[in-house]
Amino acid sequence: MTPTATARTGPTATGPTAEPDTPFRALAGLIGPGEVTGFMATRLGRAAHRSRLAPGVAQGLFGWPQLNAALAEQRLTPPRLRLEQAGADVTEGVFKSRRTRRGAVLQDLDPAALTARLREGATLIVDAVNEISPALQQLCSGLSAEFTASSQANLYACWGTTQGFDVHWDDHDVFVVQLEGCKEWALYGASETAPTRRGPAPEASPPDREPERMVLEPGDVLYLPRGDWHAAVGLGGPTLHLTIGLTRKSGSDLLHWLADDLLGEPLARADLPFEAGDAAVAARLAELLAEIGAADPTTLARRYRRHVEVGLPQRPQLAFPHIADETPLPAGATITLAQGPSRLEVRGDDLVLSWRGVEFTLAPVLEPALRRLLAGEALAVAALAGVAPAADVEAFLCDMLRRGVFVAGGEGG
Repeated sequence: MTPTATARTGPTATGPTAEPDTPFRALAGLIGPGEVTGFMATRLGRAAHRSRLAPGVAQGLFGWPQLNAALAEQRLTPPRLRLEQAGADVTEGVFKSRRTRRGAVLQDLDPAALTARLREGATLIVDAVNEISPALQQLCSGLSAEFTASSQANLYACWGTTQGFDVHWDDHDVFVVQLEGCKEWALYGASETAPTRRGPAPEASPPDREPERMVLEPGDVLYLPRGDWHAAVGLGGPTLHLTIGLTRKSGSDLLHWLADDLLGEPLARADLPFEAGDAAVAARLAELLAEIGAADPTTLARRYRRHVEVGLPQRPQLAFPHIADETPLPAGATITLAQGPSRLEVRGDDLVLSWRGVEFTLAPVLEPALRRLLAGEALAVAALAGVAPAADVEAFLCDMLRRGVFVAGGEGG
C-alpha cells in the first residue's frame, strides 16, 4: 500500500467529480441541527438570523474565569488587546513599558489603569481568543473547513450601559455568541449587497429606516451577513460576548487568483499591443477570454479551493513524542484527523484525500477507515489491521503523523 503516490496542491485529473456531502457539524453546533438547511438556503450571506445554543455550550466556549486566566498567563498586548469607547481607541496608558536585561522592551498590563478605564465605560476587546480556548479553536477550525474560509473569534467585555463601536458594518460574516449578561443590538440591514473595502467606496451610512432591536441573553447566537449595519449597547452590569468571524472568498478573489494563475501561459504574459490601436488590444483580449473559456470550470473550481485551503490559517496539531519510527505508536493507540479542510473523493481507480489543500492518492482499501476519520471519529489503529501488510500500515501511519495529517491519542475504541 503506497500512502502517498502523489502529494500535491492541485489535482491532475480532469472532468467532473462528485462533491462529498458536507455535514456542517460546526455550524449545527452554533445554530442547531434543525436550522442548518433553512439557514443555508435563505440566510447565509443574505439576512440576519437568531438562534440559541444548546444548554451549557456557551459556558464551555469562554467565560470570566478564562478571561482572567488569559490576562494573567498570556502576554496580550496591543493591538490584540485593546480598549474602545464610542468608536475611539482608548488603550493608551493601560500598559507600562519595561526593558529586560537583554534589552528587549516589554509591555505589561497595568490592572489599576485597565480597571479605571473600564469603569469609565470602555469596552475590552481581545482578538483571536480561539487560540487560547480548545473549544473555540475546534469551533473556528470546523467553520473554516466547512466554508473554506478563515475564521477567528474575538472577545468583548464591558460593564454598564456602554457602547464600544458606533453603527458600522463588517467586511465578513459574523456569529455573535452572548456568553454573560445581556446586550441590546440594533440591526439596520445592508445599504448595498456584499460590500468590500476594496474597489469603489461603499455607502457611508446605514439604510434610512428604524432598526430592528433585539436583546441577546446568555446562550443566544446572532448571525449577521457581511455588510449589515449594526450596533450593540450594554444594558447594565457586566457583559461578555464573542464575535466569530467568517471571511469567505468572492468571485473577485477567484478572478485575482486566475489572473496570477494565467501567468503560466505565454499569451497572458505577452505585452498588450496598445501601439497598434484599440482593435489590436481587443483582439488580444478576445484570445485571452477564449483561453479562459476553454478551461474546465470544475477543474478550476477544485484548483482554486485547494489554493484557498493551503492559505487558511491553521494551528498545528502534533502527536509528540511520536515523530518517526523511533517512537512507535503504543498498542491500543487511536488516530484522529487533524483539524483543517479535508475531503475524500474517488477519481477513477484512485482514492484522493485532500487535507489543508494538499492531495494524497491512497489505496482504495483505506476508504472505509478514512470516511470514519472524516466523520470525526477516533479510530483505533487496530481497525486498520488486515487491510494491508502490517509493515505498510505502520509506514503509512508514520508518514501521515509526520506530516501532521493524523494526530495520535490514547487507547480507545
